[in-house]
Amino acid sequence: MTTGNLRSADVLAERIHRTNITYARLYGPLVVLVIAASFFPYYSPEPDSSVTYGNLWQEVLSIGRGVDVFALFALLFTTGLLCLAAVGRTTIAVLIAILTGAIFIGCTLLQAPGYVSPPALTVFGIIDISLSFLIAAITVVHSLHLFTLDLGFQRRTA
Repeated sequence: MTTGNLRSADVLAERIHRTNITYARLYGPLVVLVIAASFFPYYSPEPDSSVTYGNLWQEVLSIGRGVDVFALFALLFTTGLLCLAAVGRTTIAVLIAILTGAIFIGCTLLQAPGYVSPPALTVFGIIDISLSFLIAAITVVHSLHLFTLDLGFQRRTA
């Protein structure tokens, strides 16, 4: 590798770092919002029903259905990766994992697995679904931004 290529590799590394830091400013508050929303019930009971729904943590601790445990695992895994992204330690592979987790969380809340007839969503359920798809959109844009930087570097060195 020549000296010019080393300098351009350093420039690329600096641009990637700046890009990751810029997006990290978005991921931090989103992590806090997603975790905070998980402490509120996602589903509201029917007006004449005695059934009550708890938040995700209550559902796991009281009922412990496999669906709830898996949803909690997906939430913790995705928010853990978002915490990594919030400190600027991001690769395209991590972004793909965050994207997958965010889409899974949003689709799971929309589908309400484990219920014969899905209950109505609360405001916090709608907020969490919106946050999930917002996170998915941001990670797609972030990964395309990193991919474009890398593609531009490869074209200059070729």
